[in-house]
Amino acid sequence: MSDFVRPRVLLLGDPAARPEGLERALVRGGFQVTEADSITISRPSGPLPDLILLTSAQADPKLTEELGRLASRHWQGVPIVVVLNQGDAEAVTRVLGLGASDVMVSPGHLPEIIARAHARIRGRTDVDGMRQSSVQSELLFDIFQEASGALRPDEIVQTLVRRIGEALNLARCSFVLTPPGEQVGRVLAVFENPTVRDLQVDLTRYPEIVEAVRTEQPVVVSDVQEHPLFQSVRQRWSDQQVQPDLRSVVALPVNLQGRTPGVFLLRTGANDTPLTVQQLEFAQTLSKAASRLLETEERRAGVYRRQMQAGATDPLTGCGSLDALDRRIREEFERARRYALSFSLILLDVDELRTFNDRFGTVTGDRVLVELGSILQRELRAPDFVSRYGGDEFALILPETDLDGARRSVGRVRNRIASHPFADLTPENRPRLSAGIVSFPHPSALQTEDLFALVEAALLRGKAQKEERIGTAESVAA
Repeated sequence: MSDFVRPRVLLLGDPAARPEGLERALVRGGFQVTEADSITISRPSGPLPDLILLTSAQADPKLTEELGRLASRHWQGVPIVVVLNQGDAEAVTRVLGLGASDVMVSPGHLPEIIARAHARIRGRTDVDGMRQSSVQSELLFDIFQEASGALRPDEIVQTLVRRIGEALNLARCSFVLTPPGEQVGRVLAVFENPTVRDLQVDLTRYPEIVEAVRTEQPVVVSDVQEHPLFQSVRQRWSDQQVQPDLRSVVALPVNLQGRTPGVFLLRTGANDTPLTVQQLEFAQTLSKAASRLLETEERRAGVYRRQMQAGATDPLTGCGSLDALDRRIREEFERARRYALSFSLILLDVDELRTFNDRFGTVTGDRVLVELGSILQRELRAPDFVSRYGGDEFALILPETDLDGARRSVGRVRNRIASHPFADLTPENRPRLSAGIVSFPHPSALQTEDLFALVEAALLRGKAQKEERIGTAESVAA
């Protein structure tokens, strides 16, 4: 992590008054060194230095003026070490009284200057560390209180990504699910674009994620243009003639009961402020706490699933039961209201199922329902839910899906049915589906019972159509 956080020293004052080789000694001593002729009392652009080294021939009015400007509130808290080319005890006393943190008189011994610079930064860091520790403890409590109130593991992760990004003032922060043995990951949450959910990514483009999963340890790369881990990726960038705005990356694995299901990914651009040691340690603390929180949630969910196993599945189709549908719709309704999200409820009716039973027998009709249930469960996304609603109906819950998205889902299911080889039916006899859709929020849906009333009315409207056979709550209201 040290490459990220080399202390920053700003050299000010008269270059002729500096001990020979000072800049090189500072760099060898582990500092980042920048130089300026003077400073202004306006707000500095970029991060403040960790220490100011001000050189002067003597304690003259020009030095007094510079120290006066450094007393501006924008520069307060930055240690100032003054190196005088000549001076006595009285001059040292006067400069200290003007606000300098330390004063040395040449001829200065370079190792002593370096040691004093480190000591001043260390002293400031210790004080800042105690202050930050208190603030971070309160922030951690606040973050995990909010995350613990989430209803599902994906909501916990989304909350943590948002709060990590806010706390560390990051430009880019995300969480990537990493299925074991696969080269494709799934982005579950993105701080800079909260609308991105369930996006597939090629993990070979993210060697820091692959390494974090392999070692189960944090991976910190201060410069992707130099680090050997990114050698193949840099070659790919060159071949594709692209130069991404990327300077450094941090991959923090979440370890869950002996496996690594995902990684928090922090990235900084070429012009972004470098991450500090404190920020990296805070992010790692959050990652470890996230592991414990998700592990607790996984155990709780496992107990809940076992408790609900009885009666949770329709015995014929393998889809959810009516009881499971009732629980899920209430959870999704509460989640959408809490986080201002949308979701859709769809009813699918198998047209003329009674005709199937009359023509081919109830055994064939049941097999058609089983195959339809299997198609629905395969075609829907991981967060979606499908249940048996009645003798010839299925109900679908599609989280974070609006009316247009629900229509497209119905279209995909119909296309899949049109190409499915039903064992007992000829292509001409394949089942057709009518659909009713209601999307939340809806002005007439104040409780879950309202949603079912709206979607059942929409289904009747759809069944009355000759072509599309999709009714919506909006069309019913019209």
